[in-house]
Amino acid sequence: MIERIVNKTGNVMNLALLPGAMTMICWMVGGAVAVLDAAEHSHHRQEMTEFLSLGLNLFGVVCAIAMAAVVLTT
Repeated sequence: MIERIVNKTGNVMNLALLPGAMTMICWMVGGAVAVLDAAEHSHHRQEMTEFLSLGLNLFGVVCAIAMAAVVLTT
């Protein structure tokens, strides 16, 4: 009985690693894009990188919420 509970919790934690890793990747890439955006001078490119950075950060938030949902469903 205890082994089943431990295995279920371990499987859920392994499943939560995927959205957690995606969260970290999105936020790191979004931050890198924002830093690189500061060096650009083109207005069109600046708007594009701001949009990309915002999209990556919002997707990171969605992944973080998904990770929390997976962990809380145990």
